[in-house]
Amino acid sequence: MSISARELKSPTSCCTGVNKKVKKLLMWGLVGTIVTRNKLLEHLITGDETWLHLSTLETKRDSMTWKHPSSPVTKKVEVQQFATKVMATMFWDSRGMILLDILPKGESVNADRYCETLDRLRHAVRRKRPGFLRSEVVLQHDNAIPHMTKRTKEWLE
Repeated sequence: MSISARELKSPTSCCTGVNKKVKKLLMWGLVGTIVTRNKLLEHLITGDETWLHLSTLETKRDSMTWKHPSSPVTKKVEVQQFATKVMATMFWDSRGMILLDILPKGESVNADRYCETLDRLRHAVRRKRPGFLRSEVVLQHDNAIPHMTKRTKEWLE
């Protein structure tokens, strides 16, 4: 499929009947324009927390056993699909992942723990993005209570 630049710039190309490929091309064109025009994205670090489910599922090959034809069939115990879950805090920028911090089991995210994570982030930025901290950095994170406490705000200043 061939699409000319004239077709992409026409206002009718944004109608609902337009092919998905054209929409993707338009979207990537807009993203490219925003990135080149707006240098904010070069200074933006985004952070978020999520639960990671850890599983150790056994493959069919792992569960195979040798047995005599006359021996009874072994019963397989159904394993809980997600045995463990952990909290992960991630930070990334326009070039990729900067920090993945796994919260130890039994701990919770509070202001002190979040400030420790921000310290790790600072060291990770210095290691992975040399010179990045010399310019103004914008940290984007949600309004969770540990992120908005007085201690965290003081650390960020």
